[in-house]
This record gives sequence, structure tokens and C-alpha cells, in this order.
Amino acid sequence: MADLRQDLKQIDNDIVFENNDLAIDYSDNQHIQDTINAFQGWWKEYPADGVGIQAYLNAPLTELLLKQNIRSQLESDGYKANPIIYQDYKGTTNIDPQAENNY
Repeated sequence: MADLRQDLKQIDNDIVFENNDLAIDYSDNQHIQDTINAFQGWWKEYPADGVGIQAYLNAPLTELLLKQNIRSQLESDGYKANPIIYQDYKGTTNIDPQAENNY
């Protein structure tokens, strides 16, 4: 079984405190979300990391290119990914990264 990564627990991008201390939690879901949201260059130690999903809003790029970028970024970070992009009944575009860590 793969080891699960741990980091500071976050809820809505706010760090959580429990018992007057920083809370620790499994972080794969948060890490995947951060990678999809981040633009390349946001993290100085990993300048090539990030999909920059906001740049895809109303852009003429295809769904296939977005899937490839998500897959590439997550795989370079140790995840096996097969992203699914779909619209719900309200017309909202959703991304399910279908990612699991390979560690």
C-alpha cells in the first residue's frame, strides 16, 4: 500500500489548530488541489509545478490539452492520474483528477 502524505491540516485554505497546536492530516487531496490551482513559478523550490487552472477559464484551449496538463503535472509529482472533466446539470465545469499517489 502506498504511504499517504501528511501536512498541516487545512479547511478552505486556512490552517487548522486543534488542542492549541497545529493539526496534521493526510494531505494528498489538498496537494492535488494546490497543484491544479497553482501557476508555474508560485513555489520557488518547484518552479515548474502547477497547472494554473484559472488561465483555462474562457480560453480557446481544448479539454484534451487541459487533461494532458493535469496528468503531466500530477504524474511528475508522484501520482497516477486520469483526469475527467465534465459539466454538471447547472453547466458548471468540474474536474475529477482521478489521482492516487504512487509512493
